[in-house]
Amino acid sequence: MKSKKLNMLAGGLLLVSATALASCGPSKGYTGDVDPTIDTRGVEIEFWSGFGSAISNQLSDLVLKGFSDKYQINVKHTSKGGYDGLQKAINLSASSVTYPNIAVGYPDHFASYIDSDIQLRLDSFIQSDASIPESRTNEDGTVFQEAAKIDMSDFYESYMTENRTLEYDDDGNPYTLGLPFNKSTEVLVYNKTFFENDWVKAAGITLPETWEEVETQGKKIIDLVTPHFGKVLGADGKDYDSLAKAKQAGTTLLMDLSTATANNFFPLGYDSSANLFITGLRQWGATYTTIDQVTRHGYIGFDSGDSYTIATEFLTYMQKLANEHVLALPTSFEGTALYCSSYFTNFQSVMNVGSTAGLSHYSAGSFTSANGIYAGVSHIPYKSADKKYVISQGTNLCMLDKGSEAEREASWKAVKYLATEGNGLFASLTGYYPVCRSAANSEVYQTFLTATTDKDGNPLSDNDLNMQKAAKYNTESYDADGSGWVKYTDPGFNGSSSIREDVGNLISEIIVSKTAVKDTLDKYIAGLEDYRK
Repeated sequence: MKSKKLNMLAGGLLLVSATALASCGPSKGYTGDVDPTIDTRGVEIEFWSGFGSAISNQLSDLVLKGFSDKYQINVKHTSKGGYDGLQKAINLSASSVTYPNIAVGYPDHFASYIDSDIQLRLDSFIQSDASIPESRTNEDGTVFQEAAKIDMSDFYESYMTENRTLEYDDDGNPYTLGLPFNKSTEVLVYNKTFFENDWVKAAGITLPETWEEVETQGKKIIDLVTPHFGKVLGADGKDYDSLAKAKQAGTTLLMDLSTATANNFFPLGYDSSANLFITGLRQWGATYTTIDQVTRHGYIGFDSGDSYTIATEFLTYMQKLANEHVLALPTSFEGTALYCSSYFTNFQSVMNVGSTAGLSHYSAGSFTSANGIYAGVSHIPYKSADKKYVISQGTNLCMLDKGSEAEREASWKAVKYLATEGNGLFASLTGYYPVCRSAANSEVYQTFLTATTDKDGNPLSDNDLNMQKAAKYNTESYDADGSGWVKYTDPGFNGSSSIREDVGNLISEIIVSKTAVKDTLDKYIAGLEDYRK
């Protein structure tokens, strides 16, 4: 089947509305202009992302440059200043076909591109990839080597799921709309020095595994540290007026509790209220959202039946932890920070659940290795061993309906490279996780996991060490065979980001404002009427 655009040009139908295009049904699974034998050397394509300057520079200067140098395809990379800005820019350029050849995006972004009829299915490119010649002869007689054939089984299945739950054929088979690129998840960062201290262990305090243990251990932690608020707590379990005086007494720092009070200390912080709600529903056994495979309309699943009952139970338990001063969101603390990591490094908590992409923020003030204080990394709390769910976050790569045959093939090669051959380098530079096994096992990523010095030969900083710890934990625990952990994703559809924002506000009201659980849940469900079956 040829692309819709080519078919209409051939028939002379140049003035057709976007609505008319969409009403014909998606037709991006074409094979007419997929020519794997075409020579793409010298082709230029556009790539848009939403990365900040630090990651954008690494991506352009090292990863994309390596691709261009090796495969002679020039990639013009532009950051659109955040993921929301990226989605808006692409949607605004849909009618004028000024969008890029490739882009990164979340599933709900892709859903809007599909509705605008500008996103290409990748199945034809995947199927024809084996037909790309292994090599070509340059004009000077030397051999030009093309990239290796793509192996779809190389990708971690959890990262492919969200790329195959956006659109389906008439028989219910999913199309592939993207390839994974930059991924992160959530971990429990904990005060390793605190939990490994003999005085603390003598009080029966251990690192919790389950939510039930979060409650029991959290209460013990509160009982242990409360008498020491307003002081510097030494490793010997005694109070000091300052860190200097603790050192003079021959002990080391355990916790600087000089600013801690009964109102601003919580054993466990949780950065993302939305992630807490969505992950909690899964761990308790409820449904968050579903999608109609035909209409691609999304629905909430916690508004009735067993899922409503379970959601109420989960939210009630989270409020109980908050009432006991065990659990906090960023707005629970006496401050204005958007994340709990700053309160963690200020010793106002001893554990925090946050994104692995933010592990560079767990060293500040007195919370440094110079004071003998170290962070550790573990899994997030779970409800029961048979439902060990942890969220998979990050963007995927897509191809948009633009360009000549050579530009489309060049775009496919760039997407393939970024998701496979170049993914280990990108992950090692940014702290994101490899999306396929070959990238995880690549020399560059394994070197990152085992490095003791930076590129200049200096010992790794606390922040670099924290990123490395999280990466090792992801590889050795979350992704390990038999771990029982499932990295989940939810279907993307128009409106899914709004639902996510609403449920984040919902649980924040229950935890921080202490509103009535059932009344609050019912209020937000009523506000999501458009997403109820």
